[in-house]
Amino acid sequence: MENTTVPPTRRPDMRPATRLAMLATLILVNTVFALPAVGQSISVAAVGPAHVDFGNQASRTMSEPRAVILTNAGSDPLPVSQILLDGDFAATHECPNVLAAGEECRILVSFKPVEEGVRMGQLTIADDAGTQRVVLRGTGTRELGASPK
Repeated sequence: MENTTVPPTRRPDMRPATRLAMLATLILVNTVFALPAVGQSISVAAVGPAHVDFGNQASRTMSEPRAVILTNAGSDPLPVSQILLDGDFAATHECPNVLAAGEECRILVSFKPVEEGVRMGQLTIADDAGTQRVVLRGTGTRELGASPK
């Protein structure tokens, strides 16, 4: 048998911009299409709506509650560590400490403005999937039976 060697094939030189574009594409593809490791827990929380506007509400009176839904869209149980509220708003909820996969729970939010004008607040839900926020807004109007200033 005759000894033959194949000369190495030389790639044409790539411009740095082309190399950078290829590297960025590889990173993007690996990030977007990365597959979870076998046995890895997947926690995915969804909350809706993202904004709740209560409209006008007489100062120092409580609005009817509006529902915000927290859903565990993942394949594993979702531990819920905190449900916090700020601003002129109040809430009650039926959410368990651990939300089963595919389940949802309701958070009922009400608006009770302490004074007239636009009032803003936020509902914050902390869980193993991260932090979900709902923007709350309402406008306090003159108290019922109050005379104009």
